Amino acid sequence: MNVVWVTGASRGIGKAMAQKLAKAGFAVALTARNATALHQLSDSIQQQGGNALVLPGDVSQPKVPLQIAEKILNSWKRIDTLINNAGIGIFKSILSTDVQEWDESLAVNTRSAFLCSKAVLPHMIENRAGKIINVISVAGQQPYPNCGAYCASKYAMLGFTDVLRNETRQYGIQVTAFMPGATDTEIWGNADLPRERMMTPEQVATQAVHLCKADANIMIEQVVMRPQGGDL
Repeated sequence: MNVVWVTGASRGIGKAMAQKLAKAGFAVALTARNATALHQLSDSIQQQGGNALVLPGDVSQPKVPLQIAEKILNSWKRIDTLINNAGIGIFKSILSTDVQEWDESLAVNTRSAFLCSKAVLPHMIENRAGKIINVISVAGQQPYPNCGAYCASKYAMLGFTDVLRNETRQYGIQVTAFMPGATDTEIWGNADLPRERMMTPEQVATQAVHLCKADANIMIEQVVMRPQGGDL
């Protein structure tokens, strides 16, 4: 059994990744703050013959990732891949962004990846194997107006990912910065955007499955996806 822990699994890209991974034969541990949505997703996966474990929680809180990782290991004895996908989008000018919104962006988008990675690393280091896939966004390498808090959190996540890769590759751990561009999910709210030009969550999820299947002797350091026509 190959176990993948997906954070932010209740909707959007995370939900699509969990569904695609389960269909591909992976056992998926599902984490998000919305327990009801996770149970609905788990039921759907299991009805289609997949294997899912529901572990709700706020992974931006220091103790939660350790508790969840322990539950996965108690249930399945292994964590082969962690996908740090939990995230929020606050799209405002820097001047109109308040301190609470800034701090929440950094906590959910960046601190959660740090905490979850720390929670799985002892197990992966002991096994001298494992994958950590950080879902970042193209906003982690390119600035956009009215995205100050979002870009700051994603730039920070990219830097964290690069350092994590350098520190853990000696243990056989593969660390990938996965950076999708505009994807048609709830993150955009009611924004008036040409959603028909966006990628679908399922298209992004397909690439995540490929990363989870990557051979152990290669390092896919960075994957950037954009709509064929480029940024919106």
